[in-house]
Amino acid sequence: MNVKGIVRRIDELGRVVVPKEIRKSLHIKNGENLEIFVNNDEIILKKYSEIGNIKEISDNISETINTYLKANVLISDTDKYISIAGSLKNKYLNKEISENVLKCINERKIKTLNSLKITKEEMENQNIILCPIISNGDSLGSIIVISKKEIDKNQIEIVNLLSKVLAKHIEP
Repeated sequence: MNVKGIVRRIDELGRVVVPKEIRKSLHIKNGENLEIFVNNDEIILKKYSEIGNIKEISDNISETINTYLKANVLISDTDKYISIAGSLKNKYLNKEISENVLKCINERKIKTLNSLKITKEEMENQNIILCPIISNGDSLGSIIVISKKEIDKNQIEIVNLLSKVLAKHIEP
Protein backbone atom coordinates (compact mmCIF):
# COMPACT_ATOMS: atom_id res chain seq x y z
CA MET A 1 0.00 0.00 0.00
CA ASN A 2 1.47 3.32 -1.04
CA VAL A 3 -0.67 6.00 0.59
CA LYS A 4 0.11 9.69 0.32
CA GLY A 5 -1.67 12.78 1.44
CA ILE A 6 -2.98 11.68 4.84
CA VAL A 7 -2.64 14.54 7.28
CA ARG A 8 -2.52 14.00 11.04
CA ARG A 9 -2.09 16.62 13.76
CA ILE A 10 0.61 16.19 16.42
CA ASP A 11 -0.97 16.49 19.86
CA GLU A 12 0.38 18.45 22.84
CA LEU A 13 2.46 15.42 23.93
CA GLY A 14 4.12 15.06 20.50
CA ARG A 15 2.06 12.02 19.47
CA VAL A 16 0.68 11.29 16.04
CA VAL A 17 -1.87 8.59 15.14
CA VAL A 18 -0.97 6.12 12.41
CA PRO A 19 -4.22 5.56 10.46
CA LYS A 20 -6.01 2.27 11.07
CA GLU A 21 -5.88 1.32 7.36
CA ILE A 22 -2.07 1.60 7.36
CA ARG A 23 -1.71 -0.32 10.64
CA LYS A 24 -3.98 -3.06 9.30
CA SER A 25 -2.19 -3.39 5.95
CA LEU A 26 1.22 -3.57 7.66
CA HIS A 27 -0.06 -5.90 10.46
CA ILE A 28 0.95 -3.40 13.15
CA LYS A 29 -0.73 -4.28 16.43
CA ASN A 30 -1.16 -2.15 19.55
CA GLY A 31 2.01 -2.17 21.62
CA GLU A 32 4.35 -3.10 18.74
CA ASN A 33 7.51 -1.11 18.14
CA LEU A 34 8.22 1.15 15.18
CA GLU A 35 11.64 2.39 14.08
CA ILE A 36 11.89 6.10 13.36
CA PHE A 37 14.32 7.38 10.72
CA VAL A 38 15.02 10.88 9.46
CA ASN A 39 15.97 11.41 5.81
CA ASN A 40 16.52 15.11 5.08
CA ASP A 41 13.08 16.61 5.80
CA GLU A 42 11.22 13.27 5.93
CA ILE A 43 10.32 11.20 8.98
CA ILE A 44 10.11 7.50 8.12
CA LEU A 45 8.33 4.96 10.31
CA LYS A 46 9.19 1.30 9.81
CA LYS A 47 7.80 -1.77 11.54
CA TYR A 48 10.52 -3.04 13.86
CA SER A 49 11.60 -6.70 13.70
CA GLU A 50 13.68 -7.95 16.60
CA ILE A 51 14.58 -11.10 14.67
CA GLY A 52 15.43 -9.10 11.55
CA ASN A 53 18.02 -7.26 13.64
CA ILE A 54 19.86 -10.49 14.42
CA LYS A 55 19.90 -11.77 10.83
CA GLU A 56 23.49 -13.03 10.98
CA ILE A 57 22.71 -15.19 14.02
CA SER A 58 19.45 -16.36 12.40
CA ASP A 59 21.38 -17.34 9.28
CA ASN A 60 23.91 -19.29 11.36
CA ILE A 61 21.18 -21.11 13.28
CA SER A 62 19.21 -22.01 10.15
CA GLU A 63 22.39 -23.33 8.50
CA THR A 64 23.29 -25.33 11.63
CA ILE A 65 19.87 -26.97 11.83
CA ASN A 66 19.93 -27.64 8.07
CA THR A 67 23.35 -29.29 8.26
CA TYR A 68 22.45 -31.44 11.26
CA LEU A 69 18.90 -32.47 10.33
CA LYS A 70 19.34 -32.43 6.52
CA ALA A 71 16.06 -30.49 6.25
CA ASN A 72 14.83 -27.10 5.09
CA VAL A 73 14.81 -24.49 7.85
CA LEU A 74 12.80 -21.28 7.76
CA ILE A 75 13.12 -18.57 10.40
CA SER A 76 10.43 -15.90 10.46
CA ASP A 77 9.38 -12.89 12.40
CA THR A 78 5.62 -12.30 12.65
CA ASP A 79 5.45 -10.96 9.08
CA LYS A 80 7.91 -12.69 6.76
CA TYR A 81 10.66 -15.27 6.39
CA ILE A 82 13.99 -13.63 7.16
CA SER A 83 16.41 -16.56 7.11
CA ILE A 84 16.22 -19.85 5.21
CA ALA A 85 18.63 -22.74 4.74
CA GLY A 86 18.00 -25.48 2.21
CA SER A 87 16.40 -25.88 -1.18
CA LEU A 88 13.39 -23.69 -0.30
CA LYS A 89 15.49 -20.55 0.18
CA ASN A 90 14.68 -18.95 -3.17
CA LYS A 91 11.04 -19.93 -2.88
CA TYR A 92 10.26 -18.36 0.51
CA LEU A 93 12.95 -15.84 1.54
CA ASN A 94 11.33 -12.46 2.32
CA LYS A 95 7.85 -13.84 1.55
CA GLU A 96 4.97 -13.04 3.90
CA ILE A 97 4.04 -15.81 6.37
CA SER A 98 0.53 -17.29 6.22
CA GLU A 99 -2.22 -16.70 8.75
CA ASN A 100 -1.76 -20.38 9.75
CA VAL A 101 1.89 -19.78 10.67
CA LEU A 102 1.01 -16.59 12.56
CA LYS A 103 -1.70 -18.47 14.47
CA CYS A 104 0.82 -21.19 15.46
CA ILE A 105 3.31 -18.53 16.58
CA ASN A 106 0.67 -16.87 18.73
CA GLU A 107 -0.37 -20.21 20.29
CA ARG A 108 3.19 -20.35 21.67
CA LYS A 109 3.50 -24.15 21.46
CA ILE A 110 5.84 -26.40 19.49
CA LYS A 111 3.87 -28.22 16.81
CA THR A 112 4.61 -31.22 14.65
CA LEU A 113 2.53 -31.29 11.49
CA ASN A 114 2.19 -33.23 8.23
CA SER A 115 1.27 -30.15 6.22
CA LEU A 116 1.33 -26.41 6.68
CA LYS A 117 0.32 -23.44 4.59
CA ILE A 118 3.63 -21.55 4.54
CA THR A 119 2.47 -18.47 2.61
CA LYS A 120 -0.95 -17.39 1.36
CA GLU A 121 -0.32 -19.39 -1.81
CA GLU A 122 2.04 -22.22 -0.85
CA MET A 123 1.46 -25.41 1.13
CA GLU A 124 4.17 -27.82 2.28
CA ASN A 125 3.15 -31.47 2.74
CA GLN A 126 6.07 -33.03 4.58
CA ASN A 127 7.11 -33.61 8.18
CA ILE A 128 7.15 -30.21 9.88
CA ILE A 129 8.29 -28.80 13.21
CA LEU A 130 7.07 -25.31 14.04
CA CYS A 131 8.66 -23.78 17.12
CA PRO A 132 7.74 -20.25 18.20
CA ILE A 133 10.49 -17.84 19.24
CA ILE A 134 9.47 -16.24 22.54
CA SER A 135 11.46 -13.46 24.19
CA ASN A 136 10.43 -11.45 27.26
CA GLY A 137 6.99 -13.04 27.07
CA ASP A 138 6.38 -11.93 23.47
CA SER A 139 5.97 -14.26 20.48
CA LEU A 140 8.39 -12.78 17.95
CA GLY A 141 8.58 -15.40 15.20
CA SER A 142 9.26 -19.04 14.49
CA ILE A 143 11.68 -21.70 13.41
CA ILE A 144 10.07 -24.08 10.92
CA VAL A 145 11.78 -27.32 9.90
CA ILE A 146 10.46 -29.10 6.80
CA SER A 147 11.81 -32.62 6.39
CA LYS A 148 11.22 -35.67 4.20
CA LYS A 149 12.32 -37.85 7.14
CA GLU A 150 10.30 -38.73 10.22
CA ILE A 151 10.65 -36.31 13.13
CA ASP A 152 11.81 -37.59 16.50
CA LYS A 153 11.92 -36.09 20.02
CA ASN A 154 15.62 -35.23 19.77
CA GLN A 155 15.06 -33.13 16.65
CA ILE A 156 12.22 -31.27 18.34
CA GLU A 157 14.44 -30.59 21.36
CA ILE A 158 17.24 -29.27 19.12
CA VAL A 159 14.88 -26.85 17.38
CA ASN A 160 13.41 -25.78 20.73
CA LEU A 161 16.87 -25.18 22.17
CA LEU A 162 17.95 -23.10 19.19
CA SER A 163 14.75 -21.03 19.35
CA LYS A 164 15.75 -20.21 22.93
CA VAL A 165 19.26 -19.24 21.74
CA LEU A 166 17.70 -16.83 19.24
CA ALA A 167 15.42 -15.43 21.94
CA LYS A 168 18.41 -14.81 24.25
CA HIS A 169 20.07 -12.68 21.55
CA ILE A 170 16.96 -10.50 21.42
CA GLU A 171 16.59 -9.91 25.16
CA PRO A 172 18.03 -6.60 26.42
